[in-house]
Amino acid sequence: MKFPHKNLLPLIILAGLCAIVLSITHDLSKERISENIRMEKLQVIGAVMPPDFDNNIYDDLKVINYSDDSGNQVTTTVYRARRSDQPVGVVFMPIPAKGYNGTIHLSIGIHYDGTLSGVQVLKHQETEGLGGNIHQDKTDWLKLFANQSFDITPMESWAIKDEAGIFDQLSGATITSRGVINAVKNSLELYMIEQDALFSD
Repeated sequence: MKFPHKNLLPLIILAGLCAIVLSITHDLSKERISENIRMEKLQVIGAVMPPDFDNNIYDDLKVINYSDDSGNQVTTTVYRARRSDQPVGVVFMPIPAKGYNGTIHLSIGIHYDGTLSGVQVLKHQETEGLGGNIHQDKTDWLKLFANQSFDITPMESWAIKDEAGIFDQLSGATITSRGVINAVKNSLELYMIEQDALFSD
């Protein structure tokens, strides 16, 4: 059988080959992007949770909703660390905190016993040199939370020193400091209340 348009045949074949190549390239790009996102997230998790877990923490997660100080509904992801199928801790990410110039997004790691393993800033809009010093690349202020718990510091003392608390504030950044302290305290309280539920499927 003769092809009615011989001159079009090479073009049709070429177009088909191009479509196949584009499809393969697109799939490979999607896989590469997904893997990059995964690796970036694992780095963030590792920054606030010591690597004493052996599960696939990236996929061992639970999405939860809770109310913040203002009664707003917040959605966050809980990454669950386990060792030999036993709970080791969690990472909340992202956790919103009230900053001077907007919302500060945090990642918060908590050991199974309710001790903080780490806090880091994921994103913020605070003023450089003031509230911007909240970021871990600028100062060590966030290390104030390391190994803190409600056993060590009762809830009523989770405030800056000027407000009868135990935490130093960032210089010139009272609102930023207060917002982050409250967000960390509330996350720890949420964990202590919902601990069993957070590790259930």
